[in-house]
Amino acid sequence: MSLKLKYYLLFSVLIFNTLSLAAIQLPNNKQGDSLVKEATKAVFKDPNKAISSALAVYDNVSHSKKTRTNALMVVSTAYASKRDYKRALDYIIIANEFSRQIDNKKLQIEILFRTGILYQQLKIYDKAIEYMEDVEKRCLNHSERDSVGGVLASSYLVKGFVYKDNLNCDIAIEFFDKGLKEYERLGNYNHNRSIGHYNKGNCQILLSEYDNAIQSFNKSIEFANIENASSLVSFAEKGMAEVYTLEGKYNKAISILQSALDKSKNVGDLVLNLGIYKGLFENYLALDQWDDYQKYYDLFLKTQLDIKKSERNSVSVSIKENSKNLNNDLELVQSKFKNRFYLIILIVLVFIIGVCILQIKNKKTIKSLQKKIESFQSLKPSIKIK
Repeated sequence: MSLKLKYYLLFSVLIFNTLSLAAIQLPNNKQGDSLVKEATKAVFKDPNKAISSALAVYDNVSHSKKTRTNALMVVSTAYASKRDYKRALDYIIIANEFSRQIDNKKLQIEILFRTGILYQQLKIYDKAIEYMEDVEKRCLNHSERDSVGGVLASSYLVKGFVYKDNLNCDIAIEFFDKGLKEYERLGNYNHNRSIGHYNKGNCQILLSEYDNAIQSFNKSIEFANIENASSLVSFAEKGMAEVYTLEGKYNKAISILQSALDKSKNVGDLVLNLGIYKGLFENYLALDQWDDYQKYYDLFLKTQLDIKKSERNSVSVSIKENSKNLNNDLELVQSKFKNRFYLIILIVLVFIIGVCILQIKNKKTIKSLQKKIESFQSLKPSIKIK
């Protein structure tokens, strides 16, 4: 996976996580809603706990349909946080079907949006675009437009991600602009506005629009600073440094990258650090500063190894989890088969017993009729022929 693609995935996941948590509006006066709210808090800290808690709420038919639908959305979000997008999609589809029983258009829009996001994560881009267009249509026709404005703006950004990933940066920028304009109309949403400008800047780099890219990265930093989001500032600075590197302004690029590295120390984002180290050793190499080049090249290799270890661990955990799920599914199938087998045997036995009882009754009836016939015959008067 290329480094740029990793950045794209990182930011698309960040938008998904932000909207997933913000979309669930839960009152505190109901036990079921409180349980869903607690499960939501555990989504990224302990996704397995969030899944089991939310499923318990869904399985309890005494809760309202809206609460049970929200529980399914939490399950989907938790699986997405584990990057198990297939299972996340399975549960959001169930939530979509379940929500049709509820007269809540806003909830249905949020579910459709999340479904589209998951198709994007699975790289099924035509389905992602299809869902985002449905979301846009419903949002624009919603009676309370502002209540779904955030979802509408985010759907534009998701379209931008899809076109950016397919290297259609001109189209991607159009959608980033539409999303950013909607966020501006609503106010707030500073995290997502920072992300939108950052990705717009990356597209402008690919189009060699360096001045525009610098402006976009500065905007990204501006909105990130409002929320004290150090990681977003670092990503924007890294993007800005890339522009200066392409323009041959190596010292300026190094200065900005050092600033980004300083801000990223407490973030612990390996992908971000990898990009910064790469930028630093490439710029030091261009300046023939070999000691600094070697220092950051070694850090780059070490971080790259750490990322691979982390990915292997994630894959291992995912395999174990899938194996556990498969075993549970197998046990469930075996249990259902046994129950059905026993039920069939019981039905057959009942049928045989029923047939036997019927035959016995028939024999008794026949014998009774035979006796009656014999009795009638014995009472007949004998006829004498003269």
